[in-house]
Amino acid sequence: MAANEDADGIEQTNNNDNSGALNEKKKAPNYTEPEDYELCRAWVQVSKDPAVGTNQEATTFWQRVWTVYHEAVPSPQRPFSSVKKRWSNNLQPAINKFRGIVHQVEGFNESGASVEDQLNRALRLFSEDQGVHFKHLRCYNLLVKSPKWNAYCRDTSQKETAKKKRARSPSSDPSHSQPVSTPAPSDPVSDFEGTGTEPSVLERPIGKKKAKAINHLAVQDQSWKRDVASAQKEIASESKRLNEIFNHDSQSIDRMSQNGSTSSELAIMTTDLNGLDDKQKEYFKLKRAAILRSLRAQASSSTD
Repeated sequence: MAANEDADGIEQTNNNDNSGALNEKKKAPNYTEPEDYELCRAWVQVSKDPAVGTNQEATTFWQRVWTVYHEAVPSPQRPFSSVKKRWSNNLQPAINKFRGIVHQVEGFNESGASVEDQLNRALRLFSEDQGVHFKHLRCYNLLVKSPKWNAYCRDTSQKETAKKKRARSPSSDPSHSQPVSTPAPSDPVSDFEGTGTEPSVLERPIGKKKAKAINHLAVQDQSWKRDVASAQKEIASESKRLNEIFNHDSQSIDRMSQNGSTSSELAIMTTDLNGLDDKQKEYFKLKRAAILRSLRAQASSSTD
């Protein structure tokens, strides 16, 4: 993720002078880890409402998320669009990506690996794949327990897959084309970014137009086959890359464990304690103290 991913908000201040100057735009402060956590918590809380999926519109859903978020984080005041953008463009993509890597690690089913081992391995794989450390672990631990969020991720994945299939599929015979309606979304939690659309219907060609249409379909068919072959090649390449990572890990278990522990310890040492309750703060402080004792003991033994 790019370093500027945290800067989603823009604060506006009006200059009400006689010259009628344009409004000044002031960059809002970057989102902090406690803010991200409260945004995810607000999303989960609002998604539990029985109204979601029946009579609650998408705009209403996000207005409620914004309200719950600012009840927990009164300052800085984030615009409605900034809060929604932070979720849609930054938090959800990164956390969902990490969720997918965790599932891959679990599917690898390494003998003797504990849940903590799998999590550490997922953290390392994310760092290798994305080039940055995964910094939303608290948010992930919150969201992964939410049935609504897991359903949202599955729905999003299915829609993206269906969209790609429609884009790659050859056009049907114009003489048999029928309009197919896509129902409007009923659940703003899983489908708040758009509405159903009505695909256009091909007109029945006549005479020379029909001959041209048939020729056009033949060209499209060849193009579709090339697209499918290209997509399969990309999938095979990605699968090979991940398998190489897994195989490399299997041959270097000790090094993997050490690197995974380092990633986990780094996450603990760099976690912002602001916004945490006393028990959570005590947990991180005790963990940090244990990490430091272990490092000092290792340093002492290596110098003896």
